[in-house]
Amino acid sequence: MKYNFFYICGTFGELFWVLAYMLIIYRGLKDKSYGMPLVPLALNLGVEFVFSFYDRFNLLFSYTWFLLDLGIVYTYFRYGYSSFSKYYHLGKKQWYFISILALLIGILINLFGHQFFAHLLKELPDTDVSIFFSVLTCIFMSICRLAMFFQRGSSEGQSFIIACVIMIGNFLCFFQIVATSELYIWNNSLMRLILSIIVITDMYCATLLYKQLINEGINPWKRL
Repeated sequence: MKYNFFYICGTFGELFWVLAYMLIIYRGLKDKSYGMPLVPLALNLGVEFVFSFYDRFNLLFSYTWFLLDLGIVYTYFRYGYSSFSKYYHLGKKQWYFISILALLIGILINLFGHQFFAHLLKELPDTDVSIFFSVLTCIFMSICRLAMFFQRGSSEGQSFIIACVIMIGNFLCFFQIVATSELYIWNNSLMRLILSIIVITDMYCATLLYKQLINEGINPWKRL
């Protein structure tokens, strides 16, 4: 019964991430912007690609995440150039080249990294290797979302609800991993520190977005 409870928590965490992706796409279309920075987007696409087509992790969620990631990629290419032109003074061809290269590198890092660690650490199941890369992506996601918020100086492409959904999703998934795994990779001080940093950063991002939306005269609870 105890393990069933933890696995239910993990399943809800995965569902929260499905909802987060859907809301990021919705907010991007609504704001004519994008809600996931390029670096975590590239790494995240790579994680979902490996989950879906390489180690066959939880196929229902893997395929769903991958397809929703493609939706986020669409909002990035549909609306992203204006931000890169404004903040980095890139030409459109440069932006396309950098963006496509980043997405390709994100997939290759996850694919080759998965093969490397699976060969190096033979006692580690394939799924745990991919989840490890997913956790590393999460820390990039949390930090880059904060950087994007400070750069834009507004709630563009983001919302308090999205931040809360991501925070809850991460917490539930991490809770299941730490509570059910007996592998050293998850039960050590460094990994618990990394997981704590991600959740705390997510909380900070949610707090900032809540205050920003209040300053913008928008009800944080009504903006999806």
